[in-house]
Amino acid sequence: MSMPKLFSMQSEDDAVDLGLVYSPSPDTLRVFGASYMRDNETSGTLKILDPQGAAYATYDVWQSKWILAAEMGA
Repeated sequence: MSMPKLFSMQSEDDAVDLGLVYSPSPDTLRVFGASYMRDNETSGTLKILDPQGAAYATYDVWQSKWILAAEMGA
């Protein structure tokens, strides 16, 4: 049995440890992370990494949405 390739979500600030959340679907992480970021008591920002550990998306607190890494480079 092979393990699925998992995306991960963690704090964008390496000094802040929010733990890690894994999912085979980046969309699941985006929904979960957006709910977390919309909480009034949340501080910091989140990022999603692809299964190889490269940046996939970051949460923009000013726009209240995920920005894909591909969009940041465009």
